[in-house]
Amino acid sequence: MKKIFTLCVFAFAAIFSKAQVVLNEVYPDPGATFQEFFELYNTSTNPVPESLDNYTLVAYYEEAGGKSGFYVLDLPNQTVNAKGYYVGSSLSTFAIQGQSGLSANLNWNSMPAGGALTKWEKSGSSYISVAVPANLNDLFVKISGGGGSSAAFQILVYRNGMLVNGIMGGSNANAIPTSLKAMPDLFVDMTGGSPDFTIKFSALSDNSVEYITGTAATNNGYYRQYDGKCGVWKLSSTAADYTPGQPNGSAAAALGTLTISTTIAPYIVDPTKSLVTYNVTAGPADAFPVVVEVYQDLGIIGQLDASDVLVDTKNIGNASIGTQSVIMPTVYDGAIIVAKSPAGCFDQVIVLPALQAKSTLPIHLISFQGNMNKNNKVTLNWTVADNETANNFEVERSFNGRDFAMAGVVFASEKMGTENYTFYETTSGTDKVMYRLKMIDKNREVDYSRILIFQLKSTSSNNIKIIGNPVNDKLTFSYISPATQSVDVKVYDMSGRIVLKNKVNSLEGSNVISLPLSSTLTTGMYIVEVNNGTELQSSKFIKQ
Repeated sequence: MKKIFTLCVFAFAAIFSKAQVVLNEVYPDPGATFQEFFELYNTSTNPVPESLDNYTLVAYYEEAGGKSGFYVLDLPNQTVNAKGYYVGSSLSTFAIQGQSGLSANLNWNSMPAGGALTKWEKSGSSYISVAVPANLNDLFVKISGGGGSSAAFQILVYRNGMLVNGIMGGSNANAIPTSLKAMPDLFVDMTGGSPDFTIKFSALSDNSVEYITGTAATNNGYYRQYDGKCGVWKLSSTAADYTPGQPNGSAAAALGTLTISTTIAPYIVDPTKSLVTYNVTAGPADAFPVVVEVYQDLGIIGQLDASDVLVDTKNIGNASIGTQSVIMPTVYDGAIIVAKSPAGCFDQVIVLPALQAKSTLPIHLISFQGNMNKNNKVTLNWTVADNETANNFEVERSFNGRDFAMAGVVFASEKMGTENYTFYETTSGTDKVMYRLKMIDKNREVDYSRILIFQLKSTSSNNIKIIGNPVNDKLTFSYISPATQSVDVKVYDMSGRIVLKNKVNSLEGSNVISLPLSSTLTTGMYIVEVNNGTELQSSKFIKQ
């Protein structure tokens, strides 16, 4: 029997639910030939994908004849990766102004297993179930008179019956509309084993949602300037502003409403570690309580990504709590401090650089890539320059991105100059495995490669996955190959011109490829395409 929650949403509700997924883009008022869509963004760096089975979108509507109520979208049993995106639309392949052929993870008119779309019409002090219109393209109904404090678009996101995010689009007041708070309690009957719950709209807290000035009209909507960042929603009708399933920008580039002092210093007790301190000294009352997370910066330096490891989490109730301290594992890795608001989004992302640079080795790693086939056999390949300075390479394996153990040792050859190495093993018991190289030179100095992540073929989608997007001087991506074969890799600019072309030998299963990008390549968005002669795989990426 399913457990039923009565939901009283106070300011701390979103904090203690540890929300991971927030709204990132909404296109609620399309023209006649376009489709509505929403995008969710997973703010977590947990290497285990976030299940959407317990997430629910609730959208308020008003109709002719004084009717009002809610569309309730119980998301299906699907997942979204750390720092990843999930797109829902009224069609599986949809179009918006200026863009077509876009792919949705969810078509709410053709619901996958574990999900449901229902419509509830207010009737006295309760609701009645009414039929959802066929081929619904108006899930986010525009409320008449929107643009003032009433909010033209009212969308709430719940996780396990707790409010974790929401937007009041077209609201000029930072308060939930009285018409919404006056709605009767709504019982939400979730599918499968997800917990049922009851929403008490009268108990909604004003700081548990976000407010956007300006009402979306035909062929425009809302998007965050930075992924997961609070207070950076924009109203736009410019087609290029909407990038469903693609990055909007790193939240580390923008300040928030809080004032936070931070330091990173040597840890006196153990000089191999560092001590991070922070103090939330000021901020508006509605920014509290704040969740402050401290991460070890292991991925792209200075950017919160899926390779970073959560070290500490604290709930800060007000600006008088005082200084907090966190011991970091090493002096060689920096820290990233993330402050989350009650609405579940980032108020600030603060980067603290490492105290000491890692040793500069004469070993120069030219490339590190690999493959996992359908039998879970992993093949890792790497190439080094100045091979004569290398002593050995330790291949390290992890199943959680935090704890690495040695999987094997490869001793350096006596060859001078450039040398190629290979390592094989078969994995079991997990749907994701990660590898890195520990490179040791003849002076016993140590350095590490980047991390390669592989998923079982049965759990991987047949799409290119960009690693470390946006990219700088190198494009790294993973893709699934149905067989061992040679494939053509091309990179196009947005005008369709080919700017890079290469032929790559891929193995059956999951492949990770890294290609250098020319320094003459200008900043902007590009498309990478893999063609094996029978099928195409492609994905967008941003060149910084």
